[in-house]
Amino acid sequence: MLYTRIRQLATKQGYSVRKIESILGFSNGTLRAWGQKNNAPARKLKRVADLLGVTVDELLKD
Repeated sequence: MLYTRIRQLATKQGYSVRKIESILGFSNGTLRAWGQKNNAPARKLKRVADLLGVTVDELLKD
């Protein structure tokens, strides 16, 4: 769910998931891995939320 939510919000903001990973200095596939393993580091999750203009809670909601 996390990856899907990030992808939806990214698209809404005009970003691709890869672009977000690039801007934040994450390896390619990082965000997808978070979604598969459900273990995103809180600090990095906060950086994604800030870039997308949402709260971490909004990223994590179903």
